[in-house]
Amino acid sequence: MRGDELPLREEDIDVLVEISHGKDLQEITSTTVYDNGQVNHCFRKLEELDLIQVDRPDGYTTRSVNGQKRTFRTPKRGTLTNKGEEVVSDLERDRERYESWSREELVREVQELKQQLNEFETRFQTFKEQVRTRFNEERD
Repeated sequence: MRGDELPLREEDIDVLVEISHGKDLQEITSTTVYDNGQVNHCFRKLEELDLIQVDRPDGYTTRSVNGQKRTFRTPKRGTLTNKGEEVVSDLERDRERYESWSREELVREVQELKQQLNEFETRFQTFKEQVRTRFNEERD
């Protein structure tokens, strides 16, 4: 399953990739721009989509945080499911493909995508008008 076929936001993708690198919730929060609540929300969503399994260990962990030794509840950790591994693999493959493109190729791709989007919007408007017309005809 491809990542672009799932209802994933940018932060969901970022957290999924961090999980694939073995980071727990606290490590993700400390190394990204996302706060604890956002990362927790991503964990729940990724678990619901069967992209990760969440382990909620008991006990406490001691770590150095900003140069100070801190002890806190052991943070939950996610591990990728097979489906999650496929999504991460697809994301990395897409990233690698686009990284090798020149600026001109990227601009051309964006322009083509914008054109396709405009065509879809036009078709959708036409479809909406057809539905509205048929609905009004059936009501009369």
